[in-house]
Amino acid sequence: MAKLCLISKKGSKAARVIRQKTSVALYKKGAKPDFIVNYGLAGDRLSRFFRINPNARKIPLINNNIGCNKYRAVIDAGKADIRVPKSLLSLPRRTSPKKFIIKKFHSIGGIGIAKATGRSKMAHKYYQEFVKDRRYELRVHAFSWMKDWHVQKRVGDEDEIAWNFKNGGFFSSVRNPQAFSVFREAIDMAKQILEVRRMSFGAVDFIVDNALKVYFIEINSAPGFENLSEDIYIGAFDTLSHMSASKIKKRL
Repeated sequence: MAKLCLISKKGSKAARVIRQKTSVALYKKGAKPDFIVNYGLAGDRLSRFFRINPNARKIPLINNNIGCNKYRAVIDAGKADIRVPKSLLSLPRRTSPKKFIIKKFHSIGGIGIAKATGRSKMAHKYYQEFVKDRRYELRVHAFSWMKDWHVQKRVGDEDEIAWNFKNGGFFSSVRNPQAFSVFREAIDMAKQILEVRRMSFGAVDFIVDNALKVYFIEINSAPGFENLSEDIYIGAFDTLSHMSASKIKKRL
């Protein structure tokens, strides 16, 4: 079995649960694991980690290519021929703002999503076309080392522009997602997203409209989880911790 250590943002409940319920340990200075699992540490935080732990640079990092903002993730996906809602930094003069919502480059839990009222470029925000005839949202829990990926469906109040938990949205698990073309498509798109972003795992979110068209909207490199999805992450990281180092290298 490979020896794994985990790094994450300070106070991450999900990372703490993973450490408590699997053999993946917290990385401590001087540790020499086979791999370091990066649960959402990016940018200045990741740079600071390596300044404090310079020897950790010699250890393979699982999910080392994260930190891209939500706008860039959508734009890159579109360039890879993955279906996405139209996303812009500013709106053309004759484009109606009513068709768009505003999203932050970096946010969690739907914070900062609002109806667009203007057209000008904004600091750290972007415009995204609102999929008005959405039927539901999907989250694919994607792990490159796992054969079967879990899919969850999220619904909410039609009057809410975001169906996050704080707005009354809720998830339900999809049983046997491979039996339905729309869920198979979402899984295939999630695989493409991991490849485009060069990531090993993440929670990949989609919107599905009434015509069953699937649109990629974002990927989360450090997803929080509740009782419904906790077992998914515990199972995935427990599986990873029981794999040999050579097998992990082939899967990542």
